[in-house]
Amino acid sequence: MNRIKQEMSGYRLPMYIEEILTNNYCPHFLKMSMIREDERYVFNYTTERYKKINIDALDTYMKMLLLRSIIVLNERNKEWLIKAENYLIEPELIYSVNNIVDEKFIKILFYPDFKKMKFEHKIIIFAEKIKDKNDKEESNLINTFKTIAEKGDMNRVKIFLDKNISRIENRIASEAS
Repeated sequence: MNRIKQEMSGYRLPMYIEEILTNNYCPHFLKMSMIREDERYVFNYTTERYKKINIDALDTYMKMLLLRSIIVLNERNKEWLIKAENYLIEPELIYSVNNIVDEKFIKILFYPDFKKMKFEHKIIIFAEKIKDKNDKEESNLINTFKTIAEKGDMNRVKIFLDKNISRIENRIASEAS
């Protein structure tokens, strides 16, 4: 069982978030424990079968699915009272089983967001970080994604992703036949 240890200071998590995370109530984060001494934390994460996602191994289709999965996980985390403003959403904090990007196989390493950025802004930055700038089709798709996400309507963003995921699936199916 792999473990990751992170230390931080100068931040205070609300008690209810500490409880939700340390009791692993919210299933979308890596299992963790934390020790708090005043405003200093030590986070210990258990990765189990999850490994840091390898963005370089993902094609455009998989990146679209990954973006959709992160949006869905954000919605589910909010149901557990943990809003995206409370944690970072970065490629290096996304863990997966066998690099599968479906939300059932993804967990987020919880690390507090000092800046408390809104989800819309985080998902735009995330998309830019995973974009292959040498792939014109992917760059265009992600740039359009970012434009739609800037407006803050995640339902429209999911519709855009679903449409393009289907389009890529249809193209793959027609090329295979």
